[in-house]
Amino acid sequence: MPKLELSTQQKAELLYKSKTQKRSEQKQYLESLGGDGSAGELDSILSLACHDADAMRLASALHQKWIESLPSEVESIRYEVSQAVSFFLHSLIAGDFGPDDSRDGRSAVFLRDPYVVARTTEIFIQRLLIDRDGMVTNHDEAEKHAVDYLQDQLP
Repeated sequence: MPKLELSTQQKAELLYKSKTQKRSEQKQYLESLGGDGSAGELDSILSLACHDADAMRLASALHQKWIESLPSEVESIRYEVSQAVSFFLHSLIAGDFGPDDSRDGRSAVFLRDPYVVARTTEIFIQRLLIDRDGMVTNHDEAEKHAVDYLQDQLP
């Protein structure tokens, strides 16, 4: 548990900074609030902030303002899309899709053929469908196609 306690607004700003600034700048922000600015402190506070609904709402509003400030010819990927990819990668690395429950078995496959992770992720992303509001509509289907490829690559 981090020693530094942040207000909801400060957590929101840190969450926003985690999407728009380098880690060194995020650590400096923590130092400016009295923290030690370590990677561990940053990760711990970000993890806690993600469970603060008010901070998430405020961070989302800050992020939306940032998106609106972008040139009209570019768009930012919506948070929901990045979360879908993040969840998929976590499950992939954790071994949720492979027949081998041992971490060593998964690592051996990924180290032997590093392109497998990249290609599996590429298939997942290419299969994602996004509605007009930017929300992912077919996470499970995209995952199924990616896992089909992955399982074909595993011994």
